[in-house]
Amino acid sequence: MALRSTSTQDRRSGAAARRRDREREILAATRRLFDERGAQDVQIDDVAREAGLNKALIYRHFSGKDELFALVIVSYVADFLDDVAELSDDGPAADRLADFAETFLAYCLAHPAFIECAMTMLRQPGTELLERVSEGAMLQMGRAVAAALHRPIELLREGDEAGEFAIADADYTANAMYVQILGLAHLARVGNAVRELPDGMPWFFPVEPGQVRESVRSLVRAALLPAATG
Repeated sequence: MALRSTSTQDRRSGAAARRRDREREILAATRRLFDERGAQDVQIDDVAREAGLNKALIYRHFSGKDELFALVIVSYVADFLDDVAELSDDGPAADRLADFAETFLAYCLAHPAFIECAMTMLRQPGTELLERVSEGAMLQMGRAVAAALHRPIELLREGDEAGEFAIADADYTANAMYVQILGLAHLARVGNAVRELPDGMPWFFPVEPGQVRESVRSLVRAALLPAATG
């Protein structure tokens, strides 16, 4: 009886390991295609071909493209955190926060598919996402984004406690900066903005990366209220 039970457990353990390996292969194939083509242009059929699998097998592991978006974000954030680990821990909190923001912008510009995935997730209410994305995938994505926000939240709290600047809500401020930098990165990626001509007609004008970087620095400065004195 004990031998039979052990054999059953081994088979189940082996099947679970094979499932995890296949899921990693599918996500790696998705990430490659996103980086090569952009997230919006990749379909489930493309992922299946890249992974060398039948399309039906993709759906056995993932609910659809939105779930792949959510889980590929986890991969992108892990890479971004490697960049964050290189940042200095010395100096005023405001300067380190600006360094973090510029590092995040640079990462977004280097990985346009991350912008697409992140903005696709952001523009959908959570209740709607849960209809297409499993709770497990949502949890993984949420943990990844929380990990990305950990450093700016800590820096905001540190600067506030030290009297360097004043912050009413560090969690909200960090989330607002995250969304705004994603939007600015998208603007830089598109490379065009719109203005209204005197006759009311719209006109496109170019946006330079340097303008966007300055906007990010201004964004950080605007978020940090002067500390109260006296």
